[in-house]
Amino acid sequence: MEFLTQNMQLVTAAATVAAALLLSVGLWRGLRPRLLARRSHRLGITEYYEIDRTRRLVLVRRDNVEHLVMIGPQHDLVIESGISAGSTAEGYSAPATPPAGPAPGSGRPAPRPPVFGDRKPPPPPAAPREEPQI
Repeated sequence: MEFLTQNMQLVTAAATVAAALLLSVGLWRGLRPRLLARRSHRLGITEYYEIDRTRRLVLVRRDNVEHLVMIGPQHDLVIESGISAGSTAEGYSAPATPPAGPAPGSGRPAPRPPVFGDRKPPPPPAAPREEPQI
């Protein structure tokens, strides 16, 4: 106890310096990604679609040009390259009018638009034939 009373200013200064160091390290860790980040992102993944457990289609963007790549376990395959990013999105946009569906409040959900990879539903089963009795 005698040590604390004699050196109170030293203990207070050491605690203040330690707190300032901890605060500055915390601020540096929080702000470092923003300070070190690039100003313009030239490369990015626009979209991806998992085909199965091992393969996926990836739409990669580089300088406003997109490339469609299929990534798999044995090899990667460039399916289409040189897709301009601006015009492609307009060409594949959803129709301006929503598809005809059930009236709002009818309790049934509206049918969803088809998604890439969806399959056509199987044909309805044929009516059973009546076999002649012998």
